[in-house]
Amino acid sequence: MRLGDCTEVLKSLKDASVDSVVTDPPYELGFMGKGWDSTGIAYNVGLWRECLRVLKPGGHLLAFGGTRTYHRMAVAIEDAGFEIRDSLHWIYGSGFPKSLNVAIAIDKAERGFPQGGADPSSSAHGKFKTQKTEGSRGAGDAGRGYGAGPGQFMREAAKGTRAITSEAAKAWEGWGTALKPAHEPVVVARKPLVGTVAANVQAHGTGALNIDGCRVGVDGGTRKSGPPSMKPGNSLNGSLNGSLNGGGCEPIDAGRWPPNILLSHTPECGEACAEDCAVAGLDRQSGTSKSVGKAQFKPRSIYSADAEGYDITGTEIGYGDSGGASRFFPVFRYQAKASRSERERGLNEGQKASHPTVKPVELMRWLVRLVTPPGGVVLDPFMGSGTTGVAVGALGFSFIGIERNDEYFKIASARITNMERK
Repeated sequence: MRLGDCTEVLKSLKDASVDSVVTDPPYELGFMGKGWDSTGIAYNVGLWRECLRVLKPGGHLLAFGGTRTYHRMAVAIEDAGFEIRDSLHWIYGSGFPKSLNVAIAIDKAERGFPQGGADPSSSAHGKFKTQKTEGSRGAGDAGRGYGAGPGQFMREAAKGTRAITSEAAKAWEGWGTALKPAHEPVVVARKPLVGTVAANVQAHGTGALNIDGCRVGVDGGTRKSGPPSMKPGNSLNGSLNGSLNGGGCEPIDAGRWPPNILLSHTPECGEACAEDCAVAGLDRQSGTSKSVGKAQFKPRSIYSADAEGYDITGTEIGYGDSGGASRFFPVFRYQAKASRSERERGLNEGQKASHPTVKPVELMRWLVRLVTPPGGVVLDPFMGSGTTGVAVGALGFSFIGIERNDEYFKIASARITNMERK
């Protein structure tokens, strides 16, 4: 772990010395008024170029981004020389809508209060911490009656205890300025290969994704294509000729192909899902379905037979299970946002988990496992509270973490040093 500015510390690392980069950089939103979230570092092509340099050929980069600013980070990563391979989307249900109630803002202005309502969904607003109700809270007006300040008016109007009387405002009831946040995108990028995938993997151990290590498990067992059976005409690589001549693959209980959608339960989920749980919501919309079951798979050239759900004849490959649509995606029966107990696990006495954007450890374990070869080195240039380091240690990989904030660095060091290995 290194304390310092990542743009400088990265220069001290050797070329092609890490196997993967898994990181959660600033979203450049001015989140909660934090200065570190509005520096533009995530758009710095030079930073990502250094990450490219220290990665081995074919090494993958996973970087979280905000829904409004992700595109600028992705372009910077591509401009640095990476190949954009995909985007992952982490879906949860515990986001808080930072939206201005337009009707209340108009009514406030009609009643003569200054500033008809700053938009909390604007990146320039930067005062998310105060947006417990729709609109801004006036300083020093707590506990005073209507007429004492705009904050009291806004709170009463948001709760429905203060009627909106302006005709102009009534015309805009039900209108706001932002949607409820329910997902965060992750860019999937790769350093260019040296030669083919097969040659690169053999030479450097990087360039591929750990598909089997990240498959989606389903109650009742699921299957993937196993090694080709040695029937006449069936080549070892499962070629088209072999398939048409009766070659097949034995089904293996393993799980579905990992998708680019990741689901999380809300913190309130227990034995049963909470009402606003993203997992439960998806299952309610999809209803119960049953997958077709097949006893045998046929390979598709050098590609996996179950990669797209169909064999070479066009017949659907089933898994013989049933349930809601959430069974098709990795579901972390965990917390949509890291719980306080998890954030503080491993901290020394007197320390507090003060970092506001801690990711769930189970989510980071899945991501690290997806892009890191056995015994590999994982780099996180924006270590924050150390969740990536905790995930890496539990999986037995080596870790290089960089953090410039001294307080967060101490928190990360304690969590990683005292982590509970699983």
